[in-house]
Amino acid sequence: MIGEKDPVSSATTVTPVRAPALSTERRERLFYLVAALTMIAGVTLGFHMFYLHGLNDAGLPVTRQSAPLVYIHGGLMTCWMLFLLVQCGLIVVGNRRLHMRLGNAAIAFYAVIVPVGIIAALLQIHYADPQSFPPFGPYRFLTLPLMEIVSFAFFIGAGFLYRRKPALHRALMTMGTLSVAQAGIGRIGVVRVAIFNASHAAFFPTFWGSTIAVGLLLWLLKLAMTRRVDRYFTAAFGLFIASGLLSSYVSTTAWWLHAAHWMTRS
Repeated sequence: MIGEKDPVSSATTVTPVRAPALSTERRERLFYLVAALTMIAGVTLGFHMFYLHGLNDAGLPVTRQSAPLVYIHGGLMTCWMLFLLVQCGLIVVGNRRLHMRLGNAAIAFYAVIVPVGIIAALLQIHYADPQSFPPFGPYRFLTLPLMEIVSFAFFIGAGFLYRRKPALHRALMTMGTLSVAQAGIGRIGVVRVAIFNASHAAFFPTFWGSTIAVGLLLWLLKLAMTRRVDRYFTAAFGLFIASGLLSSYVSTTAWWLHAAHWMTRS
């Protein structure tokens, strides 16, 4: 009788251990799909004037001299957001092989996005009115798009390097995409105006506050869905916030104003 009970006892102890692990992994994958959809929704809201009418967030035409590159940059970033959604969807349905093939191809896509983003940011300020982006001015504002693309380059580049470590890879790719999604999320007019007024026109909360709020909501959602604190996602989100604080500080320095003037040749 003892010999007959051992296999049953062993099977009984294994089943409850494995089931929760599989369930947690499933919720983890679903979370990143929800995160991608959330970022796409935020970007669509922030850039709705651009998508629907080809206008900037002030409702004005894009500067003629830089318009072609701005449209290319916007198209590339839109494709990247959709690419992330597809990649997350492939993991949810279990098609890891296609996910990895597309990921390898995305390296070339990444190599195009980064320089185009930097050039587009510099041209935007080169042709900007000196009185634009009040009350901060164009040179202070320049730290925002440059930090967005630098953060994208850092997080996504690291994500490619750590693609064999799924938990770290997912966190890095998501935070890299959030870095550029900020360009749209930060342009949601009602939210930005409310933060601008509440913060008494402070640079950091005005331009970074709404995206950090979205990141915090995603962190809380991940905690609720997986029932654990993800150290990789938490660390990446902390670096994202630090990048905002750094760019906000740099924008106030005299050396940055000189550097921005030199880089934009304006």
